[in-house]
Amino acid sequence: MEPHHSPLVTHAGLQHAVLLRAMPVLRHDLSSPLSVMRMGTTLLKRHLQRADLNPADAVARVEQLEQQLTELSAHIRRLRQWDPQVRERHSLKAIALEAAALARPMLMVQGMEVAPLQEDAPGWQDDSQAPHTLLYAVLAAIYHLAEPGEGEAAPASIVVEPLSSHGIQISAQGARSVPDALQIAAPSLDGLALTADAVAQLARSAQFAASVSGRSTVTLTPLQGR
Repeated sequence: MEPHHSPLVTHAGLQHAVLLRAMPVLRHDLSSPLSVMRMGTTLLKRHLQRADLNPADAVARVEQLEQQLTELSAHIRRLRQWDPQVRERHSLKAIALEAAALARPMLMVQGMEVAPLQEDAPGWQDDSQAPHTLLYAVLAAIYHLAEPGEGEAAPASIVVEPLSSHGIQISAQGARSVPDALQIAAPSLDGLALTADAVAQLARSAQFAASVSGRSTVTLTPLQGR
């Protein structure tokens, strides 16, 4: 008899699959400010030891460190959006912007573009909000479209845009034309494919419905009566 897997374990596995894809960018966002701060403190220490830094320049260097610390704190706060136990709501535009920012770097090195969001598009209404966990579904939709099945062509670009005033549409456009030699292969994620069913399940957990049209379009709209 095959082991039974509860919906909770299955859902956690889907969230893990999304997080694994975003992890390189999250790791870079945290490590980059730390590296700059470490270099800055080393230089400041050397100048102070040699007593060749005037007070005004010392203050300027400390202010730079404060700015970098503020940036690092902001990245740490962003980690809350991955915690399913947190109960927060964000505008659809904020969720879409975050998803595009997280997906863009890794897809870019694979020869695909995530088009910049049109932040002034009329469909982005600040009062159209969703649970912060909708981020999982938007990212899953992006990765679903960007990771074609065997024999299918990868898209040239992914576009994230508003759908009326209460939904999000993610579309794959064109066909990737970047030579294989110029691409960096995606990390192996065998057994962690983000299928149409996976996108739908992650959307449902955020009280949204996902309509998946092959490898071309995914729409996310609020469930009726939520």
